[in-house]
Amino acid sequence: MFTFVSGGLRSGKSDYALRRASELGPPPWLYIAPEVEGDDDLKARLARHRRDQDAIWRVKDAPPRLEDALDPTLVEGHGGMVLDRFSQWLSGRVASRPATDDRALLDEVQHLADRLYHGMIPVVLVTTEVGLGFLPASVPDRRIVDVVGIANQILAERAESVVFMVSGVAQRLR
Repeated sequence: MFTFVSGGLRSGKSDYALRRASELGPPPWLYIAPEVEGDDDLKARLARHRRDQDAIWRVKDAPPRLEDALDPTLVEGHGGMVLDRFSQWLSGRVASRPATDDRALLDEVQHLADRLYHGMIPVVLVTTEVGLGFLPASVPDRRIVDVVGIANQILAERAESVVFMVSGVAQRLR
């Protein structure tokens, strides 16, 4: 079972995901995102959530293959998980590989979606909606928008619940 959360920048996606994951299972919970180390804003948000909820969060950097974050030895004993900044993780993967690898990346996302669907613990996956802005003029940026947009569609299609965040308000789509 997994929940797919999308929205614009600073729309409240991560805060919603932290609350939702803590409702889905008992502590401790697992938070995984790319580039957690050194992110003072993220650490402040997690600290605020801990203070508000007496939450127990274990924080880890996202692995190169996001599917590895679902390894049974990693998730065992956790009541829920937040996979945050999916679009940032995927953008890094797109930027580091040739365009000929885009289909393979999307196949990897499909496999991730299947693993999330059949997952051992509830997961809230957070991504940025890239389809609300203009199409970038530069080819590399356009490629990232294309791949992230398709990946978001793949994940949303497999998710049990789909939530769109607007100005801190959760709009449940499914």
